[in-house]
Amino acid sequence: RAASHPEGRGTEIGASPQATTTPQTSRVAASMPGHEAVEPARGDTAPGVAATLAVAGASAGFGILSADLVASVMSFVDLPTKLVSAIVASWSLRQAMQCRVAWDPLHLNQAYGKAVLRFLKRSDPLGCFAADVRNTKRRLPAGFFEVHRLDCVLMNPETHEIEQSDTEDDTPRPRPVVITDPLDEVCKRLRNYFTGVRELSISNIEDYRMDYRFVGLRASSLAEYGFVELVHQATTPPTYSLLARRDAPPRKVDSAAARVENRSRLPPEACWDERTSISEREALYLAEHRSAYKNGNDFHLAHACYRTVKSHGVRKRYKAVVSTLRKRFPEQFPIRGERPSPPCDSPRALTPPRSP
Repeated sequence: RAASHPEGRGTEIGASPQATTTPQTSRVAASMPGHEAVEPARGDTAPGVAATLAVAGASAGFGILSADLVASVMSFVDLPTKLVSAIVASWSLRQAMQCRVAWDPLHLNQAYGKAVLRFLKRSDPLGCFAADVRNTKRRLPAGFFEVHRLDCVLMNPETHEIEQSDTEDDTPRPRPVVITDPLDEVCKRLRNYFTGVRELSISNIEDYRMDYRFVGLRASSLAEYGFVELVHQATTPPTYSLLARRDAPPRKVDSAAARVENRSRLPPEACWDERTSISEREALYLAEHRSAYKNGNDFHLAHACYRTVKSHGVRKRYKAVVSTLRKRFPEQFPIRGERPSPPCDSPRALTPPRSP
């Protein structure tokens, strides 16, 4: 009905005389690709749906369509359309875009994610002060930061080259916004911006960064998530993909099964150390890091066996993780906690356990 309205025939998104693009939304969308390169998040007809709703809001009103229903329909619309055109089409549509449902799930490909991260870093470089967070959030619809599902394809890290000039002009120039560590930027924004995320999916993570940072991230940014899985991808260059669900239980922790799976991950050219032991905390680490294996005292990576993760560091950081998850999901852990695995060359490691 809205598309066939006499006043709305041929009208494009945002063509209403009262509709003006706001600087808050256009600044984010300005660095996004054009609509010809848009990948709709949940449907190929998303721009048409947005146009229909925009015309309805600008000329005929929403009628019996509630804000929740409009927000549900807008969840199928791609991100640039929502930021550039839909929000400024009418007051009613702008109100619907304040709802979480209009943005959930939030899919950020490399181009969209780059634009969002640049906007957030330009507005709030540190992302830790309440006043800066509050002011930055006001520049986008509230529902944007309230999503429960966030799917992000990380942009490639940027490098900052210092400009050198032979002139005598010493006037300080504004420093460009450079994202050198996209994973760190996303984790930083999870703490104070996207605080309601229940399911997190991140791909295109540099493998050599994640090999050494996963233990720390699991105990900090991902500490509130029950299920966490890190999978290595044979891309060029090699990358990781991360999946985390806040309310889902972790994989069942079974040290005996973990020893069997750990042995199966050993590369053919590696020499197996029969004294290798696995504690409860280490079993959870192996269940979450699908490319790690323990051989001797330390952990290694199946795709790069020369990279080493110290086992005492895993046990130390995973102590709090296991304690928290055991309280939330007691059925996923053995009834009695196990002792940390000792070094392979210690006398206690060579002594068989006493029978109860």
